[in-house]
Amino acid sequence: MVNGGEIFVCMIAGLAIPLAMLDGLKALARGRVPHQQAGLHLEQRPLVWLLAILLGPGLFADRMLADWREGLLSVADRVNALVITLGWATIYGYVVLGLSRAIVPS
Repeated sequence: MVNGGEIFVCMIAGLAIPLAMLDGLKALARGRVPHQQAGLHLEQRPLVWLLAILLGPGLFADRMLADWREGLLSVADRVNALVITLGWATIYGYVVLGLSRAIVPS
């Protein structure tokens, strides 16, 4: 059973790990991270799919904050984006910490 402290640690790890990797990628790529075009279409570049899997919560949080600063989000959109970001980060952190426990025995 997971307690509140473990959920909090999963959420923090799920935000910190992808955001740190995203910042490292931006530094290595000099800010030229692949960007999806506006509109609904199937992304066919494998690098974008890999980035979405590895950096998903960080990319979503980064985009959410940028749209928030520009005033593009309504109050309901802000609440929904925050809940989605924290939930996705918690699941991401849970998976990453679970994999680290499986790889490195205590």
